[in-house]
Amino acid sequence: MIKISKRTTPNLAVALLCTAMLTACLQEPSSVQSQGDTIATPQRAETSGLSEEYSWLRKQQIAQVDYRLSVNLDSTSESFTGTVHADIQFEKILQQPLTIDFAGGTVKSLKVDGKETPFKYNGYFIAVASQHLPNRQHVITINYQHPYSNNGSGLHRFEDPRDGKVYMYTDFQPYDANRLFPHFDQPNLKARYTLDVTAPKDWVVISAEREGRVEKQGEKKHWFFPQSQKFSSYIFSLHAGPFHIWEDNADGVPLRLMARQSLAEYVKTEDWFTFTKQSFEFFQPYFEIDYPFKKYDQILVPDYNAGAMENVGSVTFNDSYVSRGEKTQAQRMRLANVIAHELAHQWFGNLVTMDWWDGLWLNESFATYMANLSLAENSEFTNTWENFYLGTKQWAYYSDQRPTTHAIQLPVENTDEAFTNFDGITYGKGGSVLKQLPYYLGKEEFRKGVSRYLKELSFQNSTLDDFISHLGKAAGVNLETWQQQWLYRAGLNTIEASFQCDDDRITNLTLTQTASEEYPTLREQRTQLGFYRMDGEGMKRYATLPVLYRGATTKVEDAQGLPCPQILYPNESDWAFVKVNLDSVTLKNMALHINAIEQPFARLMLWQSLFDSAYDAKLPLDEYISFVISNGAAEQDINAIRLNSRYLSYVYSYLNQIPIDDQRREKLLKAIEEFSWQQLQQASTASDQQKTWFELFAEVAHSKVALNNAKQLLVGEHEIDGLKLDPDMRWELIRLQNRYLFADYEQAITQELRKDHSDRAKLNAIAAEAIRPLPEVKEKWLQNLIHNRDEFKLSELRKATSNLFTDEQLPLFYSNSERIFSELDKINNEDSPELISTYTRIFPLMCSKEGAQQISDALEKKQQLKPMLVKALKNHRYTSERCTKMGQAMLDQKKG
Repeated sequence: MIKISKRTTPNLAVALLCTAMLTACLQEPSSVQSQGDTIATPQRAETSGLSEEYSWLRKQQIAQVDYRLSVNLDSTSESFTGTVHADIQFEKILQQPLTIDFAGGTVKSLKVDGKETPFKYNGYFIAVASQHLPNRQHVITINYQHPYSNNGSGLHRFEDPRDGKVYMYTDFQPYDANRLFPHFDQPNLKARYTLDVTAPKDWVVISAEREGRVEKQGEKKHWFFPQSQKFSSYIFSLHAGPFHIWEDNADGVPLRLMARQSLAEYVKTEDWFTFTKQSFEFFQPYFEIDYPFKKYDQILVPDYNAGAMENVGSVTFNDSYVSRGEKTQAQRMRLANVIAHELAHQWFGNLVTMDWWDGLWLNESFATYMANLSLAENSEFTNTWENFYLGTKQWAYYSDQRPTTHAIQLPVENTDEAFTNFDGITYGKGGSVLKQLPYYLGKEEFRKGVSRYLKELSFQNSTLDDFISHLGKAAGVNLETWQQQWLYRAGLNTIEASFQCDDDRITNLTLTQTASEEYPTLREQRTQLGFYRMDGEGMKRYATLPVLYRGATTKVEDAQGLPCPQILYPNESDWAFVKVNLDSVTLKNMALHINAIEQPFARLMLWQSLFDSAYDAKLPLDEYISFVISNGAAEQDINAIRLNSRYLSYVYSYLNQIPIDDQRREKLLKAIEEFSWQQLQQASTASDQQKTWFELFAEVAHSKVALNNAKQLLVGEHEIDGLKLDPDMRWELIRLQNRYLFADYEQAITQELRKDHSDRAKLNAIAAEAIRPLPEVKEKWLQNLIHNRDEFKLSELRKATSNLFTDEQLPLFYSNSERIFSELDKINNEDSPELISTYTRIFPLMCSKEGAQQISDALEKKQQLKPMLVKALKNHRYTSERCTKMGQAMLDQKKG
C-alpha cells in the first residue's frame, strides 16, 4: 500500500545541498535587499510548508506565471508521472535561488529554456540557482514522479471494494497542490493552466475546463484541456475514474453530477440539480455577475477529509452526503447548504481570492453566510436560520468560549497554521458576524458593497481592507471601529435584559453587556427584543423591538409603555452574535410555559439557554435531565427535538464520568435511555423525529433490556411502525452490540459484511471492533495507529481512533495513556496535518482534575508541539475542566 504519512524521500543525488546553502537555510532574513534592478531574497528554511514571509518575498520575484501540465495516470501503479512547463516572467533579475514547491516526490530532470539545468531538491521544494535564470523571462520544465495519496490530500487514489474500480481526485487546500505538480503554491500567484492527461480508456477526466478533445491510444485515452482562466493553484483540480455521469444546465451553464458506479443507485439527482439551480438563481442577480467560469461539475468522492471543496468548475463533495436510505429534511437541508456554500465560493474565493491565508476566514465565513441566505431566500426550506442557529452558531459560541479562541482576523505565519484555522471561529463566528452586518448596515447596502467588491477585483487577490472599504462606501458608514471590535479581537459577549413595570406597563428596560476578563472588549451591534405574554392557552409574542446597543449598558427608551412581558428574549430571531443570560422573570415563566410558546424559533433558543445553564454549571445536570424529560416529549418542532436529543447525548457522556455514586448515576443514565426508547416508539411513523430518536437510542442504550431491544430491531424480531433500517442504521446497532459485548457481537459484524460489501461497511466494521472494551482490542488498534499505520488508509485510522475509548471506557484509556502521550513527539514530526488531526481523536473526555493535569503535563513537557496538537490538547483539557465543574455542581446540590 501507499504510505499515508511518510513522504517519499528524494534521491540523494538531487537532495544534497551545498554546505553554504544548508547554512543559509537555517535562517530566514526578514527583509528584501534591493540592488539596482535586482532583488535579493533570503534562502528558504528547509521545512515542510510555506511561510507567509517567504511567500511575500517570492511574490516580489514573480510578476506572472502560467503552467502547461501533462500527467500520466495508471489504475494499477502506486505513483504517477508528469511534466510541467512553467512560463515565468520575473519582476527583476534574480540574485538568489528560486524555489519551487514540490513535496514528497521525485524530480527526474529540470530544464531552463530547454537546457538541462542543475538543481537541488530536499523533499519539500526545488531550488534553482540564480545564475541559471539570468533573464526576466524563462520557461522551466520539470519531469517528475509522485506517489498517489491515500490520506485524502494531493492526488488521492481509491479502489472500490465492491467492484474493484479505481477513482482519483485532488484536494489541495491549503498547501497540497504541490503534491500534484511542482509550482509556486501560494494564493497570490494566480496562473492559467493548460492540462493534458493520459488515463485508462474507460475513465473520464475532469478539471477546471471541459476537455477540448480526447484521442484514443490503445488501452488509454489522451485528454486535452484548453487553457483556463487565471486562478490560484489550491483551487485547481484533476479528478479521474469511471464515474457515472448525470447532466443538466443552470440557465445555460452546463452542469454535471458524478459518482462512482457502486454508489450511483443511491444518488437523488433531483435534489442535487434542484438545489444547484436554485443557488445559481439566487447568486447571479445578488452579485450582479454571471457565473464566472464555463461549466460546473460536482463530483462525489470517497475517503474525503472535509465536506466539500470549491475547486474551480469541478467541486468535490464527500460522498457521505449520499444516503443509502431516505434522508431526513435536516439532511436534505445540509446537502442544499453545502451545495450553495461551494457555489458561492466560485465568486467569493475563486473569482476574487485572498492574498494570503490570514484571509481564509473571509472566504469561508462569506460562503457560510451566503449559503444560508440563499436557502432562506430561494428554497423550500423555511427554517433555514433556525438550522443556522442550531448548528453553525452553536459551533461558533462554544469555540469562542474555549482557551483556543482567536480573533477572526489573525496573523497566519505559515501553511501549518492555516490548516489549524479551519475551525468554529473561521467558519462559524465569521459567518455569524457577517449575518449580523446587514442588520447594522442595511441589507441592500451590504449587497451593493459585496457586488462592487467582486466586480472591481475580479480574477485578482484581495485583502480584508478591500472588502471592508467596499462595504463602508456602499453604506456610507465608517467601519473602522466595527472592524477592530469584531474582527481583530477575540471573545464572546453576554447580554441580559432587566426591566421594571408599573400598572402592567414597562417603565424601564436596560440591556447589560459583559465580557470575560481575558477578552474585555464590549461591542456594538443591532439586536431584536422579543416580548411574550400568555393569551389563553398560548404564550404569544406581542411585540418585537430592534435595538442598537453598545458599551456596558443601553437604556431602551422605545420599550417604555409596552405591556409588561412574562418572557423577554433579548436576541429574538437570532440577529446578534452574543450569549444570552435570561432574567429571573423569564426563567420562571419559561419553566412553566415552554411548550405554550407559539414561536418555534423562540422555543429553540430557550431550550438552548437551558442547556447553556447546565454547561456553565449553573443548573445541576439531574435538574436539566428532569426538565427535558418532563417537557421534551411534548415538543414537536424538529429543530428543538434535534437540539434536545443532541444535548441528552452530551449529558449521557458527562454522567459516565462525573464522580457521583453509582446508584444515582445509573438512575439518570437509565432515565435518558428509557426516554429515548419511549420517544422512538411514539414518534410519528417514518418521520424525521423518529430517526432523530433512533440516533439517540443507539448512542445511550446500555442496559440489558435496551440492548436486547436493539438486537431485536437489528434481526427483525421487533419492528417499530415506519422505522426502516438502512445499511448505515444497521451498523449503528452493530456498533452498539460490540460496545457492550452483547450477545453475538462478533457474528453480527461477520454477517453484516456478507450483505454489505461497501467501503462504508469496512469502515463501520473497524469502528465496531475498535469500540470493544477489551484490552487486547485496544492494544491491537494502538499498534496499528502507532506502528502499522502505513498499512491503513487515513479514513480507516480515523474510524478506529474515533471509537477507541468511549466515555465509560476511561480505565482502558488510562492503562494506555502513558504510551499514548509519549507518542505525541513522533506524531508531531509527521508532515501530514491530516494524520495529526486523526491522532487527536484518540483522547476521550477525561472528567477529572487528574485527567486535566495529565494534559497540562504533556503540554508543559512537549514544548515543540505543532499548533494543531497544542490546540487539540488545550481543548480536551478545557472540556475536562468543564465536565468537572458540572460534576461539582451536582455534588454541591446534594450537600445543599
